[in-house]
Amino acid sequence: MAPSSIPLRFTQAITETRPKGAGRFEFWAPKIGRRLTLFSSLQVRLWTLFEATPWVNSYCERPAYWRHDGGKLLTDFWVKAGRREVCWIVAGESRLGYAGALSPSEDIKVHYIDARFLTSRSIWIENWMRILPYLSANARFVSPRLLKAIEQATRSAPTLGDIERDFQPLDIVLVRTAALMLLHQGRVTAGSLRDRALDARTVFRRARI
Repeated sequence: MAPSSIPLRFTQAITETRPKGAGRFEFWAPKIGRRLTLFSSLQVRLWTLFEATPWVNSYCERPAYWRHDGGKLLTDFWVKAGRREVCWIVAGESRLGYAGALSPSEDIKVHYIDARFLTSRSIWIENWMRILPYLSANARFVSPRLLKAIEQATRSAPTLGDIERDFQPLDIVLVRTAALMLLHQGRVTAGSLRDRALDARTVFRRARI
């Protein structure tokens, strides 16, 4: 059976019940092609990392309970990257990363991820929080021909401003969206987004295959 035809283990949250006193954040998730609802800003920031990571194939919010010491705790995310599957629990304070196995019947590792880890990646996360709305709103209007043309243009490592200028008179929003889609798909890279804000000076390079 081809990997693409293997059913995903988790595809929908097992509960949409908002914890008492929690917030509510709703987003369109480009990578999984549906809306999702999250209940904390830390969950939002972790979700943004999943969308920003090309080798993450899929994920699901609130996929299953972690049964431990006679109790159970709802995991925040299940993530599939290649053949590797991990469940994540977002912790407000520092904890040991490895928590255990999801259950005796599900040999999936459970890990904690804490606020300190997410804070250390703040610039990257904030850049992607700006990028994802472009994908959600405009990706369906971008043609494969435009994507291919911009991917070819990134061989010379242009800035985002260069790309937007060189593809005039096309709609600048669609040109920018296409460049960001290539970044989302891992077909181009923009390493400076880890250290500085996305702007017209951001360099886009075609990824090495």
